[in-house]
Amino acid sequence: PESRELRGCIGYVQPVKSLVETVIDVAIEAAFNDPRFPPLNQDELVRVTFEVSVLGPLERLPREPAKRSSSFTIGRHGLVVRRGFFQGLLLPEVPVEYLWDEETFLAETCVKAGMPPSCWLDPETEFYRFSGRAWREKIPLGEIEERDLAEEYRQLLQRYLRGQLSPDPRRI
Repeated sequence: PESRELRGCIGYVQPVKSLVETVIDVAIEAAFNDPRFPPLNQDELVRVTFEVSVLGPLERLPREPAKRSSSFTIGRHGLVVRRGFFQGLLLPEVPVEYLWDEETFLAETCVKAGMPPSCWLDPETEFYRFSGRAWREKIPLGEIEERDLAEEYRQLLQRYLRGQLSPDPRRI
């Protein structure tokens, strides 16, 4: 059976090198140097699939909390939150895979930054959106496809509403 277990995730919010150099560097870093995971071993390298996300520029969301959840689109945007020394980022694919709504996405971005989930309700907390595109291997060492995150979200939501998916938001 297919496993979607994350084994590494490293990247840059702002461009620091060419896209080609960045993809090479972060693939190596994610595979072998992400401190949250053990390094991939030689046997695993031929069994894992790689996914690459390319981020667009940051765009500030409104300070008014009531306007934030309507200022981005799930399946199209990722989020960055900043407050003091705290900062967190969630890629556009995360709320799709967990089937989150907009408010949950805001709250989970706060949690990713080490802040309470309600931090998005504070106008002093800065939020930014960015567009993102994701490509992944279909199978290990196989053909690469671009993900249509908006369509994935639509299909998952339909399956959930038909009772074909567990209500557990951490299912993927």
